[in-house]
Amino acid sequence: MKVGVIGCGFAGLAAAIAFRQDGHDVTLFERSTHVPETSAAISLAPNALRCLAILGVRDEYPPSPVSGQIATIRNASGRVLTRRTLAQFAGGGEYTLAPRSHLLRSLMAQLPEQSVRCSSPVTRVLPTGEVEVNDMRHRFDLIVAADGVRSVSRRDLWPDAPAPRRTGITTWTWIVDRRCSDGYGAIWGRFAEFGILPLADGRTYVWGGARPGHAELGAYRHWPDPLPQLIEAAEPTRMTTVELSEVPPPRRLSTGRVVLIGDAAHAMRPIFGQGAALAMEDAITLARGGIRQLSRRRLRMNTLFWMSRSASLVSMPRYRVLAAVRDAGLRLVPDGLFSSSVGSVSRWSVPTQSS
Repeated sequence: MKVGVIGCGFAGLAAAIAFRQDGHDVTLFERSTHVPETSAAISLAPNALRCLAILGVRDEYPPSPVSGQIATIRNASGRVLTRRTLAQFAGGGEYTLAPRSHLLRSLMAQLPEQSVRCSSPVTRVLPTGEVEVNDMRHRFDLIVAADGVRSVSRRDLWPDAPAPRRTGITTWTWIVDRRCSDGYGAIWGRFAEFGILPLADGRTYVWGGARPGHAELGAYRHWPDPLPQLIEAAEPTRMTTVELSEVPPPRRLSTGRVVLIGDAAHAMRPIFGQGAALAMEDAITLARGGIRQLSRRRLRMNTLFWMSRSASLVSMPRYRVLAAVRDAGLRLVPDGLFSSSVGSVSRWSVPTQSS
């Protein structure tokens, strides 16, 4: 089968690798010239690690030596709301964190050069399995649309599906070239939240998000340690700042010879750190079980989409009374029960090969 894949993110690369593993002829189209360098990192919970094993790069990302270290969720005044190990928050015994660009390059290295066409923006997608690229038309038996939040495929072929939604939340990501002695985990306030996590190479990854009217990073220098020092160490030229968008899953994931996966199908708020993992799950499920088995994932897609929306009302609830209720409630919930519920999002079974 000839398979055309649009987009060189986690969904697209995973789909290209998985289909090639089954002997299909794959062409991957990417509008950029190369994998961009970013300050983002990817949480590799158990489901992500299972995906990487299938895709052939698991050995490059061993469990972090600090995955058993205690992490906390604190409020803006520094009160500990819950504490568990990093691995327990991730839902298993293993956990690591990888720079996004490094992980994308690892996956791209699994593909032969002739399968990947960079500088090839897809400008039109037809349900007959045709795509237009650089004024040329290409025909495939199946087109895997993994072209992200602003998907051309979704725009052309899913006109009734919900459009991407701006959340108004500004996010920052940056990496500091040193390890923290403690303070890993998350800090939840009223209008903003931050996460502090260790990279395997000894550096520290920081992410943050703030609601409209509160997107001034310097305003959080009074929050608990080590956040003030990490903000001070942030280099503007090595920081990524974007506004979050989200994409609700459509009622159907395929039309004609075209199927949506990854952020093109379900972009969500990153509080669970599951975006890349879900994208790879989609790709492997499609390659192994076909469109029918992928369609069965709509429940998981919808569940995590709405869970991520709801969770942001907990991590940055706007109103003082809701923040107080959150703080009191989390201190009453057993730490093990809370981490088990959060970690449950990483439970995923590898699909069986379709006959």
